[in-house]
Amino acid sequence: MAGRVTIAQVAEEAGVSAMTVSNVVNGKPGASEETRRRVMEVAGRLGYRPNVSARNLKAGRSGLIGLIALDLTSQYGLEILRGVADELAGAEQELLVNASYHDAAREKDRLEFLGRGLVDGVLMIAPVLEDETIRLLRRQKLPCVIIDPRRLDVPLPRLSVDNYHGMRQGTQHLIDLGHTRIAYLRGEEDLESTSIRFQGFEDAMRLAGLKVDEQLVASCDFSYASGFRAASRLITDHRPTAVVAGADLMALGAIDAARACGLTVPTDFSVVGFDDLPQAAQSFPGLTTVRQPLHDMGQKAARALLSVIDGQQLLMDHMEVGTHLVVRRSTAAPHDGGGA
Repeated sequence: MAGRVTIAQVAEEAGVSAMTVSNVVNGKPGASEETRRRVMEVAGRLGYRPNVSARNLKAGRSGLIGLIALDLTSQYGLEILRGVADELAGAEQELLVNASYHDAAREKDRLEFLGRGLVDGVLMIAPVLEDETIRLLRRQKLPCVIIDPRRLDVPLPRLSVDNYHGMRQGTQHLIDLGHTRIAYLRGEEDLESTSIRFQGFEDAMRLAGLKVDEQLVASCDFSYASGFRAASRLITDHRPTAVVAGADLMALGAIDAARACGLTVPTDFSVVGFDDLPQAAQSFPGLTTVRQPLHDMGQKAARALLSVIDGQQLLMDHMEVGTHLVVRRSTAAPHDGGGA
């Protein structure tokens, strides 16, 4: 058939009213199973596709979801974005993607722009969320879900991972292998997840009867370069037998730092990360790391946002997903018995 197939054409072919066709294709009750089957068969045969724009307009919606990522270069953010996109594809929603690049003013400006009726709701990945920005969201009454918030007291629906038990498990893995001189690479200090992960590390050490040596703790910024620099200093000055990093990129930097210092991973130096980015499995040796289910986080946050947009009450404002350890070849027992 030439041109776009209309509801009227489907109705005529199926021998029902246009209203019946509309109800069937939109999942509304009222038609018998036989009528529903006949309408769907005719619609499929003719190639009918609902006019999503018209339907959204009638419902007072745009059919767009805004997403503000911390940047558009990190694999961490892109994996979450992939999960969001996969979830929204089945909901006939499209994404409008922005990046804040950790700039609070840009973040607020993007929210003001999106909140002018441009989108039905917004997802934010690790946003800065200054108090003024939170007040803006409340004034706009814009449905919003925060993914991996920088602080957990944000008065908005939010989704995070079990940072504490994940890091305890990663540290315990090294302890079980026999390591006692374990270094730690902290992430950005303004993130609550950084403190929570470090607490998991400290508690695993303490419960094993091991002292956390402050000389073996270094602050980084989640980047490969900072992990490389910090690990190089720790290996040169204090010679730990292993390191736990608060993010995979820092851990990958630590692996290369060990090599640059003449060490072999894992024979001389073991490394554990946190994230399980695609690079973790692709590195040599493969990185042992705590897996954040980044793709699943994106899907779960998108489902939560769609529920809020539809007027449903979430069972809880703070949703948490679990982590688990993925053991690869960057960890082994210390050949000197722990280096104590």
